[in-house]
Amino acid sequence: MSSLLQLLPYFEAVARLGNFTRAASQLGVTPPAVSQNIQALENQLGVRLFHRTSRSVRLSDEGRLFYQKVSPAMSQIDVAADDVRALGAHPAGLLRITLPQLAASLLVMPHLAEFQRRYPDVQLELFTEDRFSDLVLGSFDAGIRMHAMLQKDMIAVPIDNGQRRVLVASPDYLARCGVPATPDDLPAHHCLRYRFPGSGKLEPWYFSLGDDERALDVSGSLIFNEDRLIKDAALAGLGIAQRFQGTVLQELAQGQLVEVLPGYASEASGFFIYFPAGKHLPLKLRAFIDFMRERRERQHRW
Repeated sequence: MSSLLQLLPYFEAVARLGNFTRAASQLGVTPPAVSQNIQALENQLGVRLFHRTSRSVRLSDEGRLFYQKVSPAMSQIDVAADDVRALGAHPAGLLRITLPQLAASLLVMPHLAEFQRRYPDVQLELFTEDRFSDLVLGSFDAGIRMHAMLQKDMIAVPIDNGQRRVLVASPDYLARCGVPATPDDLPAHHCLRYRFPGSGKLEPWYFSLGDDERALDVSGSLIFNEDRLIKDAALAGLGIAQRFQGTVLQELAQGQLVEVLPGYASEASGFFIYFPAGKHLPLKLRAFIDFMRERRERQHRW
């Protein structure tokens, strides 16, 4: 019979991924093997850890409590393994980062090839989700968010030099609906809105007025909870969007989009990589943080 310690990786993978097949793929075994080991663990503990249906797998109350207790310990095992690897100063292993889609496309994806060349033994998993994921419960090494949205008791390291918010629209939309002269003209326009998936709140639009910043709750008939769809809607001529400038540089250069109200563009604080205070930094995470800070320094020199 397998020991409790031998069965824990199967439990952790299924609890984290919510799927036997994905857990089997990550562990390099078959789905029946995962199911058998979960059954063996439940028999040893005398409780049901998962509620299973043909369509879903979710933790039971007992399983959730067990995961909360076991996950930190398993993270420490990973840290111990990383410490051993660090003796040779060689970053390696699975590095799990949670981040919004915007940060992934703007800051990480353009540099992935270079990161892989430099650290070929680091397996980087990017979990893109615009709602917050608990680092401990999600077994993440770190997260990337804007500073105002960080969880408490976290160490935060800046990885960019701030973001400029701009209003953009297609030439076709502006020809049909006119060009606003000030933010006060926006109620007469179709504004493409973003709703935060976690809080359910609509994101206000921000404008710079000299040394002051103004937040405006604009009106619009289209609301999205995926950031990339807002740019698609603007390109389709469906309205005006507020975007980080870095996400629309190509479209602006090619004339597919036009900046609106450039004198009112505002500055955002930018993105940070964060991790729990007091947490030992594995070498793979230190390598990723240093890599992203290098990208920030290059951006500063530009």
